Amino acid sequence: MRLFEFEGAALFEEAGIPVPVRQLINSSTVKLTMGGPLVVKAQVLSGDRKRAGGILFAKNKTEAKKHIAKLLRSEIEFEPVEHVLIAERLSPVAEYYISFSYDTETRGPVLALSAKGGSGIKRAKVFPVDIILGLQPFMIREYLAEAGWISEDILKTASIVQKLWRLFLDKDLVLAEINPLMKLDDGQFVAADAKVITKTRRQVEYMGGDIAILASGGGASVLNIDALLLAGGKPANYTEYSGNPPAEVVTSLTKEVLSQPGIKGCWVVGGTANFTDIFETLRGFVEGLRQVIPKPTYPIVIRRDGPRQEEAVAMLKKVAAEEGFDFHMYGSETPMVSTAEIIVRLAYNKNPKPEALNPK
Repeated sequence: MRLFEFEGAALFEEAGIPVPVRQLINSSTVKLTMGGPLVVKAQVLSGDRKRAGGILFAKNKTEAKKHIAKLLRSEIEFEPVEHVLIAERLSPVAEYYISFSYDTETRGPVLALSAKGGSGIKRAKVFPVDIILGLQPFMIREYLAEAGWISEDILKTASIVQKLWRLFLDKDLVLAEINPLMKLDDGQFVAADAKVITKTRRQVEYMGGDIAILASGGGASVLNIDALLLAGGKPANYTEYSGNPPAEVVTSLTKEVLSQPGIKGCWVVGGTANFTDIFETLRGFVEGLRQVIPKPTYPIVIRRDGPRQEEAVAMLKKVAAEEGFDFHMYGSETPMVSTAEIIVRLAYNKNPKPEALNPK
């Protein structure tokens, strides 16, 4: 389950990682406790709030109040804004990127580092972490140097990496990301944003319908539920898995979701991933599918794209041919909302269009 930024920042603060002074707001009538230049951030699960207008800047309290009122009446990527986080606006002299996550190939944790953090980050150096040996201070210093950290920042940020590692382990996280870690002109470092995904991602919410859903991506998940309802579908549940989960996590979630009574169809849906191993997650889905009793004979529409997508499609075709599952596979050439219409037609025998069932 992906946490809101304010929840992630609270975990960082608990772990001893410096975070900005902040205030959580859920009403435009709440008195602001902060003054001066501020940043006003909508608390939604969408991955690109800034582009969608969910991050605004204010010179003073008056301007901040206007931004708060605007955001609390808005939706970001179809997700209603119920909370706004106010934080001091910082002026960094440098921005770094640090994260811990799991790699499906090594089946272990990895540390990702970039000497150029912020919204424009594209590549990071990735270092596997031996869960038995752990992450020793000298290793962290070596990794920071290799990732391009300037020498004067290595010692100060190494302690932050160590604290983030302990948090990642102690809270049993799937992802712990600081982007950016800001260096201020006084030499101090602050985690200006917090992205955290926990393994208790799943709190499956049952909705009483007959189309089971396995969605990826917080904002997209909400949008897809709406698309399914508009298409005439009855969602059986809401659940979402994000980040780069191991196959075993997806297996467990699949078995749980598909064990609901009265299911007429299954919809596996998500956008184009950057870091998720599509083959690994769909391998986990197939393993979970095999454990469902009785064996599912209903249509299963899968719309995913990202790393190792071609391998995943080849695997699914082989499984369908050998085991008789009714898979219908789609990639980025087909909008997510279109596959909502497809699963509705298939699940309810509404004579789906021939071209819709024969994706490239």
